[in-house]
Amino acid sequence: MREIQDEHLRFVAQRWQAGRFDPKRAWRRLRASVTAQAGGRIRRPGRPVWGWALATALAVVAVGLFLFSRNAMTTIPAAAGARAVVLPDGTQATLAAGATLSFHRHGFGTRDRAARMTGKVFFAAAHNDALPLEITTDNGFVRVLGTRFQVDADGSGTAVDVVDGRVLFAALQAEDGLILTRGMHAELPAGAAKPVLAVAATPNPAAWATHTFIYEDTPLEDVLRELSAHFGRTLGTDARDRHLTGEFESDSLTEIVSLVEAALGIQIDIQP
Repeated sequence: MREIQDEHLRFVAQRWQAGRFDPKRAWRRLRASVTAQAGGRIRRPGRPVWGWALATALAVVAVGLFLFSRNAMTTIPAAAGARAVVLPDGTQATLAAGATLSFHRHGFGTRDRAARMTGKVFFAAAHNDALPLEITTDNGFVRVLGTRFQVDADGSGTAVDVVDGRVLFAALQAEDGLILTRGMHAELPAGAAKPVLAVAATPNPAAWATHTFIYEDTPLEDVLRELSAHFGRTLGTDARDRHLTGEFESDSLTEIVSLVEAALGIQIDIQP
């Protein structure tokens, strides 16, 4: 071992010259070489802050786009005439002229079944025990599991008519409301805290969408008034003291009139 050390010492002693092995000068040469290769810039190790900032910004944009897409709303207008649509969960909605219906573009039927509407809309809601259909108007709220009902909303308030099943009808942000069943009609005036039961203006408020007329011991005068308004014709008879019970599903006025005449044994005049 001693011989090897002596040999190394001799090698250094023979070749060493003052200033030849200057570590400071060697470091300066190394820096100059690195600077030249880097195009005049000395690159120092460190965290690439701009890279992290760009990645963060892209992540924020991606999350924002995802949330926007997730909460984006689809709005269906009825325009000048009635319009029938099928929602992603299978619910059938018929919009009267001027009505609108809005719901989440993604997740409707899986994440929620929440929709907002204006005007008059008839719903044949697909049944789903785990995910109720929830309809919101400017002042009212309706929740159903699956049934047929109509919601009519305007500046004066919201009205609900139930054709089949059960419907919860309440004011916005209210803790309780009314449970409506078949044939029931309730109204929620603008500014009211709770809807109230009322008598509908006609026996079948949703006939414009269902094309079905159901009468249960209904005065004949009310029947003829409703049919006249629905079909745009004037109906008259001398037998005004009669009552009618029956269900008629037809788009033909003459067919319905003939069935009523046969059921009551009367004659009904149809005028323009």
